[in-house]
Amino acid sequence: MDVFLRPDPFSKAPDTARLEPKPPVFSGSPIQVAEYLGPRMEQRTHTLALVTAELKHLARSGWPTDSLTFVLNDETSVTVRP
Repeated sequence: MDVFLRPDPFSKAPDTARLEPKPPVFSGSPIQVAEYLGPRMEQRTHTLALVTAELKHLARSGWPTDSLTFVLNDETSVTVRP
């Protein structure tokens, strides 16, 4: 999975990873990506478990045009692609 920075929290992700303007800031398995994002997100009781489950589903079933975008604590956003 690849994690791409968005230019601002409201920007739309391109249709595919190939169209991303910059290289990923992080790459790894769904668990590694969740561990990378977890400390940068608003923490709730089950945040990391839910994010990990969503990322595993995206990795297993996602199409090249699928992605998830998360807004982080510092009000930046990232897009995760399978």
